[in-house]
Amino acid sequence: MSKIFNTKILLLVIAVLLAILALSKFQSDKTDNTFNEAFANIDSTSVNQILIYPKQEKGKEIKINRNGKNWELQFDKLKTSADNDAVRNLLAAFVNVKALSLGAQDKSGWKNLQIDDTAGTRIKFVTNNQTYDFMLGKFSYNASSRNGMSYIRNTAEEPVYAVEGYMSLLMNEGLNTWRKKTVISGNKSNWTSLTFTYPSDSSFVLNKQNNQWLLNGVPADSTKVNQYLTTLETLKCAAFVEGYTPNASPLYSLTIQGNNQAQAINVLAYPADSVQKLIVHSNQNNDAYFSEGRGSIARQIFVGKAGLIN
Repeated sequence: MSKIFNTKILLLVIAVLLAILALSKFQSDKTDNTFNEAFANIDSTSVNQILIYPKQEKGKEIKINRNGKNWELQFDKLKTSADNDAVRNLLAAFVNVKALSLGAQDKSGWKNLQIDDTAGTRIKFVTNNQTYDFMLGKFSYNASSRNGMSYIRNTAEEPVYAVEGYMSLLMNEGLNTWRKKTVISGNKSNWTSLTFTYPSDSSFVLNKQNNQWLLNGVPADSTKVNQYLTTLETLKCAAFVEGYTPNASPLYSLTIQGNNQAQAINVLAYPADSVQKLIVHSNQNNDAYFSEGRGSIARQIFVGKAGLIN
C-alpha cells in the first residue's frame, strides 16, 4: 500500500514538473515572438532624405535632403543649408539599433511611454527603395550603463522597445539644431592676412611674416593672436535672424586670406536696432544672418588692436 502511494506521489510530481516546463516553454516562445533585439539597422550611406516632426515645432515637418556630400534643409518657406555634423550624428544614432528590453507589447502601454500619436515624435529615413518610419517616446537614464535610454516603435507596429541612446531628446530639438551654424571655418595655420575694416581710423591689418604676426607692421602678442585665431577656426552661431535683407553698408568687416583656401573669408556686420544690435553675415554661410543681440558673435570676431598686442 505504501509502495503504491509513493508511486502515485512520484507520478504527480513528474506531472507537475512537466506542466511547469511546458508553461515555461510557452512563455519563452511568446517572448521570443514579441521581442526583437535587432530593432533597426539603417545603412546611413543609402539615406537620401530625413523627415522629422518635433514637438518644439508643434509637429511641423522638417525636411532634410542629401545633396552630394552635403545636406539641405527645408521648413515651410525656408530653404537653407543643414548642419552636416548634426545630420551625421543623427544617422549614426540609428545605425544598428538594438533593443534592451520590451517596453510594451501593445497600445495599452503607449500613453505611459509617451509614444502615441499625440505625445510621441515621428521620424522617417527614406532610401531609394525603403522608408524607415519610427515613433520616439519617453526618455530615461540608465544608471547601470550610465547612458540615456529612449523608447521607440515602428509606426506600423504596436510593440515598444527600450533602446540605448538619446534619440528621444535629440528628436525634440527645434529647427535651429539642424541648420548650418558656421560663421567661420578654416585652418589658422594656413591664414596669412586678416584685414579689419572699422569706422573712422580704427582699421588695421594683421599679417604673418616669417611665422611672426605683425599688426600694422608692429609685432603682435603671439599668445593673444593664437587664442583669437583658435576661436575663429570653428566659429558657429545659432542666433539666426529670419527674413533679413541688408539695407545699409556694413559697419565692420573682416577679410581672412591664406594658403590652401579657395577664396577669402569675408564677414560683415550691419547696423541694427537696439534689440539686434548688429547683424552678422559670412560668405561661408550665405543663407544665414546672425543677431549680436541674442549672442556675442560680433564681439568674438571684430576685436580691437588692444586685444592683439602687449
